[in-house]
Amino acid sequence: MFYTEKLLAVGVDNVFILLSAWRATNVADSLMHRMEETFSDAAVSITVTSLTDLISFAVGCLTPFPSVQMFCAYAVAAVIFTYVYQLTFFAGIMVLTCRREVEGRHCLTFQKMKKHVRPSLKMIEKGKSKKTCKSGFVFTLWKPLQSIRLTNYRLAHESDIMQGQYYATGNLAKTYQYEDRGFEKNHALARFFRTTYSDALLNPVVHLIIITAFLSYLGLAAWGCANVKLGLEPNDLLPENSYGKRTLAVAEKYFSDYGSYLHVWMYNLSKVDLGHRRLWVVLEKEIELYEHTEFTSSSDSWLRTFLNFVQQAGLLITPENFVYILKNVFLSQPRYAKFNRDIVFDDTGNALEASRIPVQLRFVGACNQSRAMHLFRRLAETSELNTGVYADFFQFAEQYNAVLPGTLSSIAIAGVAVVCVSLLLIPEPIASLWVTLSIVSINVGILGFMTFWSVRLDFISMVTIVMSIGFCVDFASHLAYNFAKGSNIPASERMRNALYAVGTPILQSASSTILGVSFMASAESYIFRSFLKTIILVITLGALHGLVILPVLLTLFYCDSKNNNDE
Repeated sequence: MFYTEKLLAVGVDNVFILLSAWRATNVADSLMHRMEETFSDAAVSITVTSLTDLISFAVGCLTPFPSVQMFCAYAVAAVIFTYVYQLTFFAGIMVLTCRREVEGRHCLTFQKMKKHVRPSLKMIEKGKSKKTCKSGFVFTLWKPLQSIRLTNYRLAHESDIMQGQYYATGNLAKTYQYEDRGFEKNHALARFFRTTYSDALLNPVVHLIIITAFLSYLGLAAWGCANVKLGLEPNDLLPENSYGKRTLAVAEKYFSDYGSYLHVWMYNLSKVDLGHRRLWVVLEKEIELYEHTEFTSSSDSWLRTFLNFVQQAGLLITPENFVYILKNVFLSQPRYAKFNRDIVFDDTGNALEASRIPVQLRFVGACNQSRAMHLFRRLAETSELNTGVYADFFQFAEQYNAVLPGTLSSIAIAGVAVVCVSLLLIPEPIASLWVTLSIVSINVGILGFMTFWSVRLDFISMVTIVMSIGFCVDFASHLAYNFAKGSNIPASERMRNALYAVGTPILQSASSTILGVSFMASAESYIFRSFLKTIILVITLGALHGLVILPVLLTLFYCDSKNNNDE
């Protein structure tokens, strides 16, 4: 369920792109022509974003964290499904909806509504208005309301259409032609992006402000990246007001110097050739190495207790009787029976096979867990005995070691793949370059501002960052593609057209995504709150790049020397 909640907004921007392209078509055109225009305008754009999403999540499957792998595999399936769904089922829904509108049916009950609607001239030509046909002539009861402009033939030969008169259909076609009302019919917000908003972005003073703010943002984000905190703390896995979290907080406050134990075990001891040295002497020296580090203190050593017992009992141990005294004398004492779990004999019972010694840890916190783990492992690797070490914090220290390289490699691989896809499908290479730089900028911003919002880089935020590659590519690719497909027009006009086409869908997608995860604001778990904060950063930075930064950069640094033709 957690994965489903995260993927609620995947592909939603493509739906808004399709709806925006549909609204931009001429309502007087046939259904087939409107669908052709819609998908010729939007299909390539949503293919670019779906393919880049797919690559981003597929790269995430290569990370070393199973939780991230499962999420990314789930996301790959979701991206494929939503893409096929949008081009098939959703397209069919659009067709049925248009037919419902043409037939004047209610959007919920699908019953025909009784509404006095005067037909357009296009409807008269197609024979769909209330009329009387007589020898190729049309008798109309109403004057057309469709916005029209006069042709030269109309000015020279015809007067205005009058109610209740006959008109030859051939003359009607010569007399009137239609204006494309797509701009007036489209969303008011889309018109705002094309006019008022674009005018503001084209202002040189606004250019200077945006570029200055962008450079400041990069500097601040870079500083945050240098100070990002790594890893997931044990108490982060507990609800905010739970008993366990309160207990851990008290323990951290009053007893933070000493924590759990480092478990040191030596194995295959029966097969070790020590020459003339005695096994218990070698074992004791090994344990002393672990007791004299900056992260440990004394140990609860069965061997040291055994040697003290032998000395107090006045016994003499030799290589021949060492195991016998240990097994039949020492461990048979009730007060020493607890050491039975730390000692393993071979199948014959005549040789020591494995030994475990718990060593007390101290001063091990989140900031030095990785360093402590590497120190203990180096001691184990340099031992002449087969030695292994483990402590409870190792699972978190392993995360610290893997999360940053894993995140950076995922960003790098996905970035290269996205560049290749963009170069293939976006007409202008310079636009593909800015898409790539936007991806880098957004991910730097996410990592940097996580520091200011007290979010650590762990496997939870790593999932979101991998997902952010897809989200930020969506916003940037939609705008870059619509900017690049212009023909023989200046960069400023391309920017207007691009914002008109995708400005509203980007804003709608960003809003719907944030609304989709807003329920997590009331969650007490750090995991949910961490995801919410990271996704807000992803969507906010992605929308700002798609609607503010990228349009300005494309306008300022676009070269008009090469013009492309519309497909």
